[in-house]
Amino acid sequence: MIKRRLISATLAYALTAYAAALIIFSEQTVSDMQTALARCINVMIPSLFAFMAISDLMIRSGAYIFISKLLTPLAWITGLPKQAMFPLLMGNIGGYPVGTAVICTMLDNGRIDKKSAARLTGFCYNGGPAFFSGAVGLTVFGSAKVGLMIFAAMIAGNLLSAAILSRIFKIHCEARGEKFKLSGDMLAESVDTAGRGLFKICCMILFFQTAITILRCSGAMNAISDNELRTLAYSLLEISNLSAMDGLPYRLLPLIAASGALGGLCVMMQIKTIIGGRFNMLPFLGTRCISAAFAGIFCMIFSKIFGENYIAAASKPVFIVNFNNFIPVVCLIMMIFLTVLKKRLAFSE
Repeated sequence: MIKRRLISATLAYALTAYAAALIIFSEQTVSDMQTALARCINVMIPSLFAFMAISDLMIRSGAYIFISKLLTPLAWITGLPKQAMFPLLMGNIGGYPVGTAVICTMLDNGRIDKKSAARLTGFCYNGGPAFFSGAVGLTVFGSAKVGLMIFAAMIAGNLLSAAILSRIFKIHCEARGEKFKLSGDMLAESVDTAGRGLFKICCMILFFQTAITILRCSGAMNAISDNELRTLAYSLLEISNLSAMDGLPYRLLPLIAASGALGGLCVMMQIKTIIGGRFNMLPFLGTRCISAAFAGIFCMIFSKIFGENYIAAASKPVFIVNFNNFIPVVCLIMMIFLTVLKKRLAFSE
């Protein structure tokens, strides 16, 4: 009882201190929040919305069954059922939350049980290739190949952890031989689901940006003297901080791959919001720690094998990205709103 009260009091004081820090560093917080909001509008929504909507639609319509059959050799390697190949594919190329969103749709439609969904989610989790080739490879190292090498190490870590753990903890997917069926209602539901999920993801990014701002302004991370290691530590909170590293940190490549495999606390909280109360996240967290270790090892091996070809000795070029997607994204948000409104009016009629 005393321990519980102590924990509650500590959390209450921590939240109070957090609120006070937001007031003290309000100017910098507002500035950083504007930057994070621009990143959500210009990067997150355009890059994730289509993947989330189309993958949800493929699950609802049954189209994923045909794609899973094409990946049968991969099922033999990983030890996963054929029906799990589609979420494995989408989760490893579509961005961190996409695989989890697909698995949750499968669970809601009765195509996988809760225990299997909890175990499978740990393998269907990876950053997109565009982020690691561009934001990490080009921006940090001046070479897209370095970013793709990190991305390949992360995929290899996922596949190896799946090949080991899926043979210890069996994963079962429902194989009912359903036929392909597509309707307008399915499209509206998929757009609605993707829009709601993406809104939660963006809100989580904005919140974690305030935590990073407070840490920076308060000097709480100054105990880490190495600037590159400090930036890497920030990436454990929000993964996009990897793109802020400088000094050509080739010695940190395995740690960067491991950090990318973990995805950061912000992404994991996004996963939590998508999962809701459907199943326990402990299997996911355990799998991610194992996959992160494998990713670091694979990155170390790949850098030894391909290092001379992928790592340039020249100075890093300046890489500038000028995003201007504001108007298209506003149109996209309006389209989601109109689609959901039309569906609700149809139901009311």
